[in-house]
Amino acid sequence: MKRKLTAAFDSHLRGPSFVMEPPSRLEFSNSSGGWLDCSASGSPQPSIDWLSVDGTSVGDVGGVRRVLRNGTLVLLPFPAAAYRQDIHSTIYRCVASNTVGRVISRDVQVRAVRCAAPARRGGFLARFGRE
Repeated sequence: MKRKLTAAFDSHLRGPSFVMEPPSRLEFSNSSGGWLDCSASGSPQPSIDWLSVDGTSVGDVGGVRRVLRNGTLVLLPFPAAAYRQDIHSTIYRCVASNTVGRVISRDVQVRAVRCAAPARRGGFLARFGRE
C-alpha cells in the first residue's frame, strides 16, 4: 500500500520548465533602465534565481539592480558615472529550481549604453520601485 501512495504522490511532481525564458540580449540606456523577465512552471512551484557570468547568485545592489520575488531582474536607471561593468555589461542566466530539478536559461548578454543626460527615474520606479 505504501508503494502505491508514494507512486501517486510522485506522479504529481514535475521538474521546472520555462514559461517565459529571458531573451538572449538586452540593450538599454542608463537613463531608461531595463529588466529581464523569467518564469517557470513545475510541481512544486519552482523558485527563480539569477546567476552572474561566473555562476554566482545575483542579488540586489542598492540603487543599481533588484531581483524581484516574481523572478524579474531589474536594472535601474543610473547616472553615467555609476556605470559598473560587472552589472551593466555582462552575462546573466535565469535558474528555475524545485525539489525535482532545475533548468538554466540561455546566456543573456546585457549591455547598458551610457548617455550624458542625468538618469530619470519617474516612470521606471513607478513600475519596479516596489513589489
